[in-house]
Amino acid sequence: MPQFTSGLIEPASAGRQGPVPDLIKLPSFKHEVDYLAQRVQQLHERNTPWNEIAIIYRSKFMGDCIYNHFQQAQIPIEWVNASSDSRNYHPAELTIKLMTMHSSKGLEFPVVCIPGIGYMPYQYNTPAEEARLLYVAMTRAIEQLILSCARPSKFTSRLEKVLFKVTVKAA
Repeated sequence: MPQFTSGLIEPASAGRQGPVPDLIKLPSFKHEVDYLAQRVQQLHERNTPWNEIAIIYRSKFMGDCIYNHFQQAQIPIEWVNASSDSRNYHPAELTIKLMTMHSSKGLEFPVVCIPGIGYMPYQYNTPAEEARLLYVAMTRAIEQLILSCARPSKFTSRLEKVLFKVTVKAA
């Protein structure tokens, strides 16, 4: 049975097996975005279709930064919920899907990237609410989950502990 600790739930297997999620630490959010651009390009070069990759973010500034950077780098990206006019979701379109944690609910992708973990928990919600939201975002990944952070938080330290335990067990 999962145990509730410090706003995060101890993971329990849902029957899926796969690689341990990556938690990438970088010096700034801009570095996170640069890293994501390089990582998704590598995935695409290794035959992962663009539309099998989702980037799920927590705060609007993150979406703005990611979208603008990917546009400049000519990486095909569809911002699913940039505004009330762009709530359309085109799963077959060969673009990376950029969306908020809230709007990701019910969707699944082979590869999910979640930048900005260090900005959680968001100051206006309880850690428990933020943990549930992060859980929703993380469980959108079918095969590969890539998390990144540029600053420490309760969530990043807890994730590091859990991922370290999983890595040690797998070795």
